Amino acid sequence: MSPFGRSAVAGAAVLGVLVAGVVFLWPGGPGAGPEPIVWGRDTCDRCRMLLSQAGFAGEMRDRQGTLHKYDDVGCLVGAIVAAHAEVPEAWVEDHEDGGFVPLLAAHLVRAADVQTPMGHGIVAFKDPAAARAFASPHAGRVVAFEELLHDADWLARVTGRPEQAQGSAR
Repeated sequence: MSPFGRSAVAGAAVLGVLVAGVVFLWPGGPGAGPEPIVWGRDTCDRCRMLLSQAGFAGEMRDRQGTLHKYDDVGCLVGAIVAAHAEVPEAWVEDHEDGGFVPLLAAHLVRAADVQTPMGHGIVAFKDPAAARAFASPHAGRVVAFEELLHDADWLARVTGRPEQAQGSAR
C-alpha cells in the first residue's frame, strides 16, 4: 500500500473514532439526559409499579450511565438517599407540561392533599409561578430539594427506614 493509501486509511479510522465519540458522549446521545416514559409499560425502579400517571415521574442516571425511572418524586428521592452517593443526573417531570426539568432546578410543591402515585405528595414544576399557583389551592408550599432532605420524618417515610428520622437534621 502506498504512503498515501495508509494515510487515508488512518485518517478514516480516526474519523470513525471521533464520530463514535460524538454519538456516545455528546449530550443527548445514548447514556445522556432523560428519556421519554412509556406509560403503562415502564416500571418504577424503586416500587416496581407501572408508570401510569403523567405529571409525577422522575428519572436519574447512575454513575455508569444507566437510566432509572420512578413513578413518584418521592421514589426518586428515596433512591437518591439510598444510593449514599452523588447522583450525576436527575430529573423530575414538570406537572404542568410533562417535560423533564433537572431536579435541582425544579420548583417542588409539597401538598398533603395531592394524590401522587405513591402518596409522597410532591409535584414538580419548571416555572416558579406555576408552582406557586398550584400550591395555593392545594394547601401546599414550594420547597427546594435540599429542604426535603432535611425533613427527617418525610425522609423516613420515603426511604422506609425509621432510623432516617433519628439521624437527619430538621
